[in-house]
Amino acid sequence: MAEALSPCNCPEVVLGTHVGSAYGFPVEPLDAAEEQYFLLSSGTNNTNGTNGTTWDEARFYCQVCYKEMATINSRNVHLIVQNLISDYWIGLRESFNGSIPWSRWSNGDPVTYQNWYPGHPVLKKIIPKCFSTTQTPLSTPMTTPMTSPETTSMTSPETTSMTSPETTTVTSPKTSSMTSPGTSSVASTINKTVDYCPLLTEILLCLNMTLGELEVAYDVSSPPQSTSVKPQTVTSSDTPSTTPSSTPSTTPSTTPSTTYSTTPSTTPTFTPDTTAYGTTDSPCSTEPEVPDEYIEDACVALLSFGMWKEKQCYELLPFICYDERFFGKINIDNVTTHESFLYWSAGPGENISHYRVEVTGDYNQTFNETGLSKQILNLTAGTQYNVQVFPVKCGRDLNPQNVSFYTWPSGVGDLKVVCVTNDSVKLNWTKPEGNRDFYSIQVSDKSESQKFKTEESVIKGLIPGNNYIFTVRAVVNNTTNGVPSNISAYTMPSQVSGLKSADNDSYVITASWDQIVGNTSGYLYCLNETTQCINCSVHHNSPDCTNCTIITDKPIQVSGKIPGTRYYLCVAALTDNNTLQGQMVQINAYTCPSTVSITLTPNSQTISASWTIEGNYKTFNVSIRESADNRTESTKNETTTELHYSFTGLKAGVNYTITVVTLLENGLPSDPAIKSIYTIPTSPGPATAIALNSTAINLTWEAPKESLGASKINYYVTYSSKYWNEGKNTTVEKENITFNNLRSGTRYNFNVYVVAGNLTSNPVYASEMTVPEKKKLTFTMLCTTGTPLYCSNDMTQNATITELMKYIDKNFNRSDIHWILKSINRK
Repeated sequence: MAEALSPCNCPEVVLGTHVGSAYGFPVEPLDAAEEQYFLLSSGTNNTNGTNGTTWDEARFYCQVCYKEMATINSRNVHLIVQNLISDYWIGLRESFNGSIPWSRWSNGDPVTYQNWYPGHPVLKKIIPKCFSTTQTPLSTPMTTPMTSPETTSMTSPETTSMTSPETTTVTSPKTSSMTSPGTSSVASTINKTVDYCPLLTEILLCLNMTLGELEVAYDVSSPPQSTSVKPQTVTSSDTPSTTPSSTPSTTPSTTPSTTYSTTPSTTPTFTPDTTAYGTTDSPCSTEPEVPDEYIEDACVALLSFGMWKEKQCYELLPFICYDERFFGKINIDNVTTHESFLYWSAGPGENISHYRVEVTGDYNQTFNETGLSKQILNLTAGTQYNVQVFPVKCGRDLNPQNVSFYTWPSGVGDLKVVCVTNDSVKLNWTKPEGNRDFYSIQVSDKSESQKFKTEESVIKGLIPGNNYIFTVRAVVNNTTNGVPSNISAYTMPSQVSGLKSADNDSYVITASWDQIVGNTSGYLYCLNETTQCINCSVHHNSPDCTNCTIITDKPIQVSGKIPGTRYYLCVAALTDNNTLQGQMVQINAYTCPSTVSITLTPNSQTISASWTIEGNYKTFNVSIRESADNRTESTKNETTTELHYSFTGLKAGVNYTITVVTLLENGLPSDPAIKSIYTIPTSPGPATAIALNSTAINLTWEAPKESLGASKINYYVTYSSKYWNEGKNTTVEKENITFNNLRSGTRYNFNVYVVAGNLTSNPVYASEMTVPEKKKLTFTMLCTTGTPLYCSNDMTQNATITELMKYIDKNFNRSDIHWILKSINRK
């Protein structure tokens, strides 16, 4: 049947688009597809020539030309039912996609919404028919533990039956009955704490019911009854069949009564009859009861007023398809002034016959393409074009892919630099072909471009001496830049500022200047001795500019010049590989006078100075100062034109510094010639030494008369001990000193000198003994002799003492060390 329907020829009515919910239902995820629904009929192209198709043909057509047959849920029902004019097939079939009827839509979605016409769907009823059995009990008894101390006995002496319309009787272990609206009854009492018996479980499975539904249907709260129903014959709509009922019978259990307690016990049960499930000897079997309106494997039709009803799938009806709105993307590549390249997303499914490309702009173009790309030619520069690509499926245009683009504007013509300054460049050019909104000029070191409406511009705020690349483009739509046209130019370098000559050398001109604003590639300087150089340039070699030189960096240093001479110095910054020159600046530069060479001759109170010089000079400034403790006290400052000078009235033993400076007419000094020398020192005044204690002596003296008033005199002091053969020296600047850590009772000799550089005066002398510390040293003399009474003789004792005193006096000179020797007669 499906092959008889030709896809592409069904007239369609678009119902609407659904994504998410606007009626209080949960909204679908953001990435959910946007669905569109279509009312369709086959026209006269089906096999019967009527307006409609079978359900299978409709589904085939929906799958070929759309996504699938329509599914209905609470979120899209309002879109679908509002424009119905007849009954339509929808994508629901009784036995489709699963064993549970009416559970799945044709696209696989679960059925979550139903709107059946009253009394529909008509189901085929399955009625269990139960009968008594004397089968051998189950080989494995059912063991059920009690969860409460209450005990329940199940006995089988009585007969309980349940009779359905098919007269099936089932006997349970206890006499209890439930009566249905027919003639069926079930005798059963079930303790809720005990598992259900296997037989009842099988019955509920046959009935496709739960225990709760069974209790509601048969009102188990009514007193138990026993009702028997005679067998009857049930005839289906397809094939008549007669099923005799089973006569209920009872089979006693092996134990008359079984008690369930908290201790698990076993109770024999009957093995259920599974004949209805492919086995034999079952106490329960089933037969279908088929209503007259029941349709085997029915398909659902959506009625014109929105409710559902099942119909034979071969009936001919219009149908509803749905499709997911196609959202593709067009990419633009290789756009130039007159062409561009398009490529787009493939349409959904396998039945896209071609793509219709529509280009609109200053003129329109349409193309039919089977591929996914197209090169568009013969476009106008700087023009906007709109492109739509329609995938064509079964003769139907899908949602188009859209894009807009501008072709590049053409490049400007005859771009040139008109003039430059330190911080600006002026450009002009001719109009390009095609369209443009304005001109954009991008400067190479700036992030933002500048806009101009005319074919001329002045670019300001530039850095002096810098090289710039200027890119000029025609622009449309504020974002689409045309073909670039480039030109480069240097701004003029800044004027040199702060130019100055060091004037600090007799043979070298040294000049420097402040760091200029901007960039340079070098400097041009000219140095003339007699003529000015303000008009010299890098391209002008006049006689006045013969002494010009290009350097790459400052400062300027020119050697071999005459001391004490004036020169004209001119400097200009260069750029563009030293071809573009800034404004020239001129100053006077001098070589300073040369430094004299001094010779000094000292005396105790005079110094004679003489010197020699090279080059030009005007006068000499001479000065003398005392040099003491880094002090520079000037005692005399004179000017002379002679090459010598004598300094008198000086102090003896003092260091003097003589300075000679050469001066030019403009007062420019030379580097000073500096030399120091000491006047010859004279001896200090008398020295006096005083013992302070056993370890210290204070020494004082007078300053030399020739040195009185000097800021600083250096004295060299020595002391020594003859007896101990030791001595030390020190230098002081005052006329006294105390020596400590001396030996007691010892004589020390002192000498004081005036020291002036490497010159030393004659010394003055002083001597003193430290205070002795008295200690007693006892000598005990033992006399032994062979002569009787010799040692007791006074003469012998006196002679011995005399010899001892001679020995001590010889070794301990009384003038160098203090001592006293006494004898004691201890007779």
